[in-house]
Amino acid sequence: MTFCAVVGVGSWASAGDRSPYDRQQAAISLMRVHGHDLQMWESTAGVYCELELFEPGPEELAAVADLPRLVQLEIHDGKLTPQSVRRMGLLSHLTRLSLEDCQFPQGSLAFLKHLTSLERLYVRQCKFEGASLSELGALDHLYYVRISDCVLEDSGNLVFPPDMQRLTRLYVYDTFVNQWSFQQLVGSSYLMSVKFQDSKITDEYLRHARPGKNLERLRVYHKISRTAGEQFKQKYPAVRFYY
Repeated sequence: MTFCAVVGVGSWASAGDRSPYDRQQAAISLMRVHGHDLQMWESTAGVYCELELFEPGPEELAAVADLPRLVQLEIHDGKLTPQSVRRMGLLSHLTRLSLEDCQFPQGSLAFLKHLTSLERLYVRQCKFEGASLSELGALDHLYYVRISDCVLEDSGNLVFPPDMQRLTRLYVYDTFVNQWSFQQLVGSSYLMSVKFQDSKITDEYLRHARPGKNLERLRVYHKISRTAGEQFKQKYPAVRFYY
């Protein structure tokens, strides 16, 4: 793995009429100047990079689309705007996206469906106000989603597109999921491993759940009683259930 040097500097504000190469160099310089963690390497296919942003401003968020083959992106404490999410939708090489303590404008998650190489999605301490993960679309490579300590729209609705056939692993931590969403997720036709960790999930959730045809592992913490857990195991012995 060979790390690349930064070539050239310039103001991001004047990058609109530059060549793709010049915009790339301006984006690299901007990330370096603002102290963000940008890792770059070269392979036979070209230059690739990974980026971790801490409290990024509008300039940095808009500039990510001009970085060379960005494959991993982490954003901490970012205020996403309609412009920045449109720019992020151009990241066709992105395989891993992590969003922590980010604010989304209303109806803004539709950019995710354009991340055609996305494999893993991590969302932590975010508020989905007027935005829904149902906007993901049918991503062909997404197999892992982890949601931690988030606030969902409509009192706990967690909805994925019905044709999300590649998604096999879903972990939901300290995020309230209502009973209807719980039943839909456990009964999905594609999920193989599901884990919930929230004190609001009770025996009643489990009693009315019916596992989907591909579900192999189900973990539910913290309020499931031994009686309800053992009854579920007896009823669905093909599912490895932990509580």
